[in-house]
Amino acid sequence: MGVGENAYTDKIMKVLILGGTKFFGRHCAEIALKQGYQITLFNRGQTNNSLYPNVEKLVGDRIKGDLVALQGRKWDVVIDTAGYFPNLPDLVRETAELLKDAVSNYVFISTISVYTEFQANGDETLPLYPINQELPQEMNAQAYGTLKAMAESVVQEVYGERGLIVRPGLIVGPYDNTGRFTYWIRRIHQGGEVLAPESPELPVQYIDARDLVQWIYQLVSTRKMGIYNAVGPKYSLKLGDFLATCQQVTDSSAKFSWIPGEILESQGIEPWQELPLWLPPQMQNTFACLSNSKALANGLSFRPLAETIHDIWQWDQVEQLEYASGLSRDKETAILQLLSNSISISPLLPTT
Repeated sequence: MGVGENAYTDKIMKVLILGGTKFFGRHCAEIALKQGYQITLFNRGQTNNSLYPNVEKLVGDRIKGDLVALQGRKWDVVIDTAGYFPNLPDLVRETAELLKDAVSNYVFISTISVYTEFQANGDETLPLYPINQELPQEMNAQAYGTLKAMAESVVQEVYGERGLIVRPGLIVGPYDNTGRFTYWIRRIHQGGEVLAPESPELPVQYIDARDLVQWIYQLVSTRKMGIYNAVGPKYSLKLGDFLATCQQVTDSSAKFSWIPGEILESQGIEPWQELPLWLPPQMQNTFACLSNSKALANGLSFRPLAETIHDIWQWDQVEQLEYASGLSRDKETAILQLLSNSISISPLLPTT
C-alpha cells in the first residue's frame, strides 16, 4: 500500500510539524518525542531555535513561498498550525499541494471561529463563513474565521478523506503567550478584591493544549480523519467554578466582586481581551456552549481543571511574561472604587 492509501511505511510514525517552537506547536513536538515519534520541524528558525537540539529542523518561510526544504521528502503526517495571515488560504494550498504525495494525512488546526453564528450545543454542521469570496481586507474576528474556513476547504479539496480538521476554541496550557487563562490565575494569586465579569454562571469552554495534541496523535494513529469541534471540558463549566479553582490551586485569599456587564461596557472594557472569558451578551450562552460529542465519541479526554491551572501557574511564575490580554490594575481599581463609593458610573475612558 502506498502513501496515497493512508498506510504508514514504518513502525515509528514520522511527523512533520509546520512550526513547532511556540505554544501549541511546541506541545506537538514535545508529545511526539515522548511517544517515540520521529519528528521534523519546518519554520523560519527564528523562535526558540535552541529547543530540541537532536531534532531535524528544516528552514523555510511559507509567507515568502520558500518551501524548498520540504521537497523530495516523505512523512506519515503533517500538522499545520498556521495562524492569522491575510493570505492564509494561499499558504495552506501551496503547502498542501506540495505535500500531497509526501504524507498520508494532513492535520489542519482550524478554529470554532469559522462558524457564522453560534448555537448552544451546536455541532460541526453549523454554517461556516462563505469561502467563495475575495480575501478579507480588514483583520478582525470575522476575517479570521473566514480565512480559516477558506483554508479548511483547501485541505478538504486536496486531501479529501485523508484530511483531519480540528476546530478548537480557547487553547490553554504552559507556553501560552496570549495570557488569557494566565491572567486570571496570576491575578487571583495576587489576592485582594478581584473584578469578575457579570455572573459566576457564565459558561466557559477551553482545552488544554496537551490534551488536544495527545488526542490528535490518537486520531492519526487510528486513521480517524474528518472534522471535529475540539472544545472542553466534558462537563458544563461555569466561570465562578473556574475562578474558585484558581483560588484553591494558588491558595489565594482573593475576593470576587461581580460587576454587571452594562457597567463594564460603559467603561469601555474590551470583552475577551481585557477581561478574558467574558463575551458580549449575545454570545455568552452560545460561543462557549458548542457540542463536543463527536470528539468525545472518538476518544477526546481531559485532565482535571486544577491540573491545568497548576501547571500554567508554575510555568508563569518562572517565565513572568508580559501579556497583551488582561485588565490593568489601575482600571480594575478605579471601577471597584467607583462602585464601593456608590458613585454613578460615567466612562473612565473614552469609548471608540
